[in-house]
Amino acid sequence: MRESLQPRGEALRSAARRIAVRRAEEPERPLIQIITEAARHFDLSPSEEQMLLSDLLSRSEEAPLQ
Repeated sequence: MRESLQPRGEALRSAARRIAVRRAEEPERPLIQIITEAARHFDLSPSEEQMLLSDLLSRSEEAPLQ
């Protein structure tokens, strides 16, 4: 059985912070690539990764970063 080093939900919050930082550092990089990288780094479940993809990609289409 795999043991988590972070409390449940903390990995998702950490991934969201990393995504925000990477978008600011590399605004030209595709958001989907940043999200996928963060999901792998923080070992998110497929459903957690999908939630980030759905939420963040829909937001980026509504209000692109300038």
